Amino acid sequence: MQMLRLLVLVLLLILTACGGGGATTSPGNEYGTGSGDTTQTTGDGVDRSRLSDTLYFYNWSDYIDPAILDQFKAEYGVEVVVDTYDSNEDMLAKVRAGNSGYDIVVPSDYAVQIMVAEGLAAPIDKSLLTNLVHIDPNLLDQYFDKGNAYSVPYMYGITGIAYNTKFFPNGIDSWAAIFEPDQIAQFAGKFSMLDDARETPGAALRYIGQSLNSTDPAALERVKEILLTQKQYLAAYNSSDVNRKLASEEYVMAHAWSGTAMQARNGLGDEFSGNPNIAFVIPKEGGMIWMDNLVILKDSPNAYTAHVFINFLMRPEISAQNTEYVGYLTPNKDALPLISAEVRELYAQGFAPDDAMYQRLEWAVRNEGTTAFDDLWTEIKGE
Repeated sequence: MQMLRLLVLVLLLILTACGGGGATTSPGNEYGTGSGDTTQTTGDGVDRSRLSDTLYFYNWSDYIDPAILDQFKAEYGVEVVVDTYDSNEDMLAKVRAGNSGYDIVVPSDYAVQIMVAEGLAAPIDKSLLTNLVHIDPNLLDQYFDKGNAYSVPYMYGITGIAYNTKFFPNGIDSWAAIFEPDQIAQFAGKFSMLDDARETPGAALRYIGQSLNSTDPAALERVKEILLTQKQYLAAYNSSDVNRKLASEEYVMAHAWSGTAMQARNGLGDEFSGNPNIAFVIPKEGGMIWMDNLVILKDSPNAYTAHVFINFLMRPEISAQNTEYVGYLTPNKDALPLISAEVRELYAQGFAPDDAMYQRLEWAVRNEGTTAFDDLWTEIKGE
């Protein structure tokens, strides 16, 4: 009998050690703050047992190297499904309705402000973002998200004019090249402006010597006149495939983001070949600087996986690979030495700002007065 009791005691101890008895442990919440079972956690600190099978990423067009998505899936078993949009306004309209199905979006600076104010963004759990140390501190704590409570820098860039040197052998140095009727008439149907309520009026404001954030009624009326006069010569308001049209010489110039111009110059992976005649300039009157950011949606059911993906994108080697592909500017200070000499040479030629250029650049801000740009854009697009 004593031997039987001993066997029963041993069996009970074995069952308890295997989790068959006793108290259960909490798995923790989506943000990893619980004291859950981490038996599937490996050296990178990621608990594979808490990863979703799929992550839904709503991003700008041509704005991530597809190979990176394959690398993430190979490492973590998570498929990243990407849908694209062409403007912050389109993205905001989609997510405002709720239940968009997306986990991560990529709003520009002022759009982050809007998302936070409207309760669309989830707070960032920085304890899960160990690679945040690689981000240039000068690009953190910006006006649109002090303390980076809701966003992480993804890419930044500048907005000016991309042009083909075959058609402009003496270069371009002023917004006059894209606004003045006597200069653009010969290129009718061969150039475009960004389809953006802040970018395009902002360029016209800089051309007339105003801040791109000016809401002075007289200045905006002048901008309206300039843009309506220009409109008859435009191929389109285009924010989606400007890179391809510049590379193929369907466009000879375009109001464009610096990365778009870089893609037109160098090509985009297997998508299309580049055109070595493409150059980029911030006109002497000035242009816009902006930053796109990674934001997790408040209603995302996969916030833990979203953090893991964001942390993956901030690895210096991944950031450098992504920067090489998309052509924009990385906020990752430790990725810069890993970028090719070819790309860094193009940065030096004007595809990235130097100290002098920074003096001509301005951030777009959003406040109660800047709703005037939405009204202006509606008028311009409607006529």
